[in-house]
Amino acid sequence: MRPADLWRHSSFRLALGVTLAVLGALILAGAVGYTMLHRQLADRQDARLREIFTTFQQSDAADQQDLIEAIAARIKASPDRSSVYLLRDADGNVLISNINDIAIPAGWSTVEAATLDVPTDYPYRMFAGNLHGDYLVVGLSNADLDDLAEIILTGFGWAAAAVLVAAIAAGSWIAYRLQHRLNDVTETLARVASGDLSTRLHVSKRGDDLDVISGEINQTLARLGALVEAMRQVSADIAHELRTPLNRLRIHIEGAARNAERGVPVGDDLAAAIEQSAAIDQTFSALLRIAQIEAGARREKFAPVDLAALLASVAEVYADVAEDAGHSLRSYITEAAWVMGDRELLTQAFANLIENAIRHCPSGTQISCAVHASGTAVTASVIDTGPGIPAAEHDLVLRRLYRLEKSRTTTGTGLGLSLVKAVADLHGAEIAMSAANPGLRVELTFPRIHGAS
Repeated sequence: MRPADLWRHSSFRLALGVTLAVLGALILAGAVGYTMLHRQLADRQDARLREIFTTFQQSDAADQQDLIEAIAARIKASPDRSSVYLLRDADGNVLISNINDIAIPAGWSTVEAATLDVPTDYPYRMFAGNLHGDYLVVGLSNADLDDLAEIILTGFGWAAAAVLVAAIAAGSWIAYRLQHRLNDVTETLARVASGDLSTRLHVSKRGDDLDVISGEINQTLARLGALVEAMRQVSADIAHELRTPLNRLRIHIEGAARNAERGVPVGDDLAAAIEQSAAIDQTFSALLRIAQIEAGARREKFAPVDLAALLASVAEVYADVAEDAGHSLRSYITEAAWVMGDRELLTQAFANLIENAIRHCPSGTQISCAVHASGTAVTASVIDTGPGIPAAEHDLVLRRLYRLEKSRTTTGTGLGLSLVKAVADLHGAEIAMSAANPGLRVELTFPRIHGAS
């Protein structure tokens, strides 16, 4: 990655921004700390000056010579002139001093070393005042304070430089790693755009935010691939399954046209054509309804539903229909079993299961409905003692327009079980088919909710 490209990456700008913020906070904290420490040391130096001056003031200074000797002893003890003294008598004559004879006002002052004729770069803190008729000036070098400032500023300067370099290095590394992951995303999406829906993003074991996003994108690609495959399958099924009904419709219309030319009544042909077009319309309406369900358009109508009461009601409605077809329909439902769902769609799904059993089973078949609630799930089942469905075709019959070979001579669109699966998927339910020995068992297992009323 070129250095000029670093600023384009948000990760680098974020790292640099955080570094500058931390650096600013450190500088502010250092400035506050330095100010407080400098003030404390300055106060201590002033206190020491005041103490030295008070020591001379409280001493027995009646003898001026004793005072001069005391100051001389202190001057001798400070050969580097870290402390300076100047004593004048009442007439302004210098009695003893280790600095230039300069006029220093009474009280506190700060004087440059060059003014005092001291070979150093550090200024002096001075205190002056009258002492038993004389005028005494006492001063201490600010070397410690200035050295402290230089040490702190140098330390903070190097620390700031190190933090800045580390931030640039870390930001560059993060930007490189992030760009590598983003390039993977870009390449994957490019392959998807070219039609390869099987491609997936790499997901590491770190479990970071990018891994979560990559996982979500992979799930989206999987769902997209399934939808595209379903659309392709539906298109193929429609082209295959509707060819015969459309040909029949054309035959009826052409027959009506020929009969009309010969003056033969065409009522039967037109009635057959209308019946055939109604069947085709019913097929497309069912396909549209399944598509709407799979798109989740009805999810906003979800509410608590007692699945036991709902299935019992559907079984009661179809009991007479089953009896007319030579079957018996019984329900084995006792306690309430609440789920979250769309009552209308659930009713239609179970009605489709019962209608399939009635339509495709021979006379004398026993059909039963049951609901069982466990701690976290509700299982609703429709069982018949008919010929059943081969195990190899359990998944196939859930596809749109798929019909068993033995069912092609009966009425129907081949969409009943497809709608049941769409409703189950919408409700997060699992649909399972198994042999009932004899017959077929269809079970829908829903997530259970508690506390509904």
